[in-house]
Amino acid sequence: MKLSSLLFLVILSSCSFKKNLLENQTQSGHSELYSEPESPSSGSKEGFSRVIIAATNDIQGHYRPNKIIFKDRQQEGQQSINVGGVNYISSYFQILRKHYGNVLLLDSGDLFSSKSQEVNFISDFYSELDYDAVTVGLDDFNIKLPSKFKSSSDFIKDFSAKSKTPLILSNLYEVKTARAVEWTGTLPYLIREVNGVKVGILGLIPDDVVELTPIDNRIGLYVDSMLESTLRQSRLLRSLGAEIIVVLTHQGLTCGEELAQELKIPLSKVNFEPEKKGICDLASKMGEYLNRLPPGLVDLVIGGRTENKTANFINNTLVINSFNNGLSFSYAELFVNTKTRKLQKEKTVVHQPVMFCQEFFKETNDCYTEDSSVDHKVRTSAEFLGKIIEPDTNLMQKFHYYLNDKSNTSSIRSKNIQSIVDFHGGDISYSSTGLGVAKLVLISLRGADIINILEDDYNQGLESNWRPSPFSLNQSNLSLSIQGSSIENDKYYSVLVDLGEAQRHIALKKFISQSSTKSLNTVSWNEPGIEKDAVSTTMSSSQTVR
Repeated sequence: MKLSSLLFLVILSSCSFKKNLLENQTQSGHSELYSEPESPSSGSKEGFSRVIIAATNDIQGHYRPNKIIFKDRQQEGQQSINVGGVNYISSYFQILRKHYGNVLLLDSGDLFSSKSQEVNFISDFYSELDYDAVTVGLDDFNIKLPSKFKSSSDFIKDFSAKSKTPLILSNLYEVKTARAVEWTGTLPYLIREVNGVKVGILGLIPDDVVELTPIDNRIGLYVDSMLESTLRQSRLLRSLGAEIIVVLTHQGLTCGEELAQELKIPLSKVNFEPEKKGICDLASKMGEYLNRLPPGLVDLVIGGRTENKTANFINNTLVINSFNNGLSFSYAELFVNTKTRKLQKEKTVVHQPVMFCQEFFKETNDCYTEDSSVDHKVRTSAEFLGKIIEPDTNLMQKFHYYLNDKSNTSSIRSKNIQSIVDFHGGDISYSSTGLGVAKLVLISLRGADIINILEDDYNQGLESNWRPSPFSLNQSNLSLSIQGSSIENDKYYSVLVDLGEAQRHIALKKFISQSSTKSLNTVSWNEPGIEKDAVSTTMSSSQTVR
C-alpha cells in the first residue's frame, strides 16, 4: 500500500509540476535563446534540394555595435554588452555560408539611417556582405533628405544607381509614365538559383506608406496594392520557373503578445511555435494581406517594422523577421522535392532569430540581457554553428568611418585614440572628413547659433562630423551638450572648423568673415581609423598632440 501510494505521488508530482512550455519559455533562466552555438545535425534529406534563406530587417545604418545597458540581481550598478557591428555581422554570415554552402541573403527594408549623406556606405554594406537583394521600407520614405534631393524618389534613385545589390520594387510606379519604376539598379522582381532551385523574389512597399509618409517625399510615385502586385507578379514568376517565391516587405506581423502576458515575460523572450494557431495579430495590415493570399501562391514572407521576432506559418505561408538596428537575423531551411520540383512545406526548418553576439555570458551561452536573475559577470567567446566568432578585420578597415569610436570594440578600446579636440581642451571641433592636410579656422560662436547649426546638422545626418559629439538622443528627444554640460544660449564657444568644409556649409559660411574668426596654421591629421588620430598643430608652439 505504501509503495503504491509513493508511486502515485511521484507520478502526480511529475505531472503537476511539468511546465507546458518550450525549452526556453520560462519566467527566469534560458538556454541558447538567441544563438546557435552548437553545430546542428545535418538537415539535408535524400531526394530533396535544400535552400537556406537568411534575412535582416530595419538595420537603418546601424553598422556600429549596439551597446546594450542592463542590470541583474548579482551586481550593483549597470552593465553593458556590445551586440552587432558590421565586422561581427560579416563573421556570422561567413560562418553561415561555410556551414550550409550557398545561402540566399535578403533585407526587407528600412535600409537608410538619419545620416542620409552616407548613402555610399549603406550600399557598400550590402555589396560587401554579398546580399542578393533588398527592398525599401517605411522609414526610407521618412528621412529628412539632403538639400540636393527634391524627393525620396531622387534619393532612392541615387542609392540604387550606386549600389551593386539589386533593389526590388515590385509595386512602385511613376505617375508620369504609369509604368513600374525603371531606375538604374532596380528590378520589379528577381530570380536567383540556389542549389538548383529557382527562387523568385518580390519587394513590396507597404500599403500604409501613403498614410504614414509626407507627400513631398513621394512626389511622382504611386504605390500599388501589395495583394494585387503579389497576385500579378507571383504568377509571372511561376511561369518563369520559380519553385519558391519570397516576398520582402516592410510590413509587420506581431505574434506572442498574449502568451507573453500570460507567462509574465518580455515579448522578446517568448519562444516561437511556428505551427501554433491563434498567436499572431491577423487583424493587422500584414494579417489581412496574408489571409487574402491564395493558398500556395507565396512560400515565404520576410517582414519588418515590429522590432520583435516573427517565425510563424499563416495559412501555410512562413513569415519571419528579426530584431531591428542590426541586432539579429532570421533564417530558415526550405526543401524542394528533386522529382516533383515541389516545395515540401512540412519539412521546412524554422530557426530562432540569431543575435549578433560579440561575446557570451558564460552562465547562459548567449548574449540575452533581459533576464535579471542571470549572473552576467563572467563572459566567454561567442560561437555560432560550432565556430568561434572572430570579427572581420577587413571590414573594420572598410568601415572605419563607423568604427572610430573609442568604445566600439575591445580591439579599438585597447588603442589610445586621440582626436583633435584633445588639444583644444574639450571645445567642440568640426573636423574634416577628408584625408591629409586641411586649413582650419577658429570661430567664436554664440550658443544659440551652435544649437541651430547642430539641430540642422543632426537632421541632415552630419552630426558625426562633430567631435566630441554633442548629440544625445534619448528615445524621441534630442538634447545637445558639450562635455556633458548643456549649451547656453548666450555663452560663446570656440569652434575649430575645416575652412573648406565651412565654406561649403551654409550655416557656418556666414561666420567665416566675422572678426571673431581666427586663421590657424595648417594642421594635418589622419581620418579617424582603427588605430589612432595623428594630430599636430602649431597653434601653440609649446604643445603638440600626437
